[in-house]
Amino acid sequence: MTDAVSPLSAKAKLALSRAELLAAMGYEELHSAVDDGTTVVPLLHHDGRETASGLGAKLARSAVGRWWHRHPLSGALELGQPLLQDYAHRKPVTLVVYGAGAGALLWILKPWRLLSAATVATLILRNVDVAGMVSGLVRKAGDLSGAALPPVSLPTSREPRRL
Repeated sequence: MTDAVSPLSAKAKLALSRAELLAAMGYEELHSAVDDGTTVVPLLHHDGRETASGLGAKLARSAVGRWWHRHPLSGALELGQPLLQDYAHRKPVTLVVYGAGAGALLWILKPWRLLSAATVATLILRNVDVAGMVSGLVRKAGDLSGAALPPVSLPTSREPRRL
């Protein structure tokens, strides 16, 4: 088979990759016919959760994702995220410095050496609905097999029970 499509020029490849990157970040490039200028504007229908793919989306659907969604720190992080995003837009360098300082402090202090594995497990699993997670996993496994579990029938006897 012969391929009738000619290879893209360097400018065309650059424009295509720029458009793909902008779309991945939730923007699109508008070309103006009047002054041959371009403007980058946000996409109206872009939502990071809808377009999420790969590892992040798989993690959110996994047991770890469900655990994190039920954890109390998840709610605190969701409440603080708009404030943190606003601060990151205003002072990105300061935020990076704070992150590096926190990481260095953790590296120096090594607080995980002070806690036993049982204590860490207790802290992680505290206030989490473990029974709900297990029942959700069992229900999901039953749905994936395609067949519902057969109803359990208890033996019935017509004669009275004797004690």
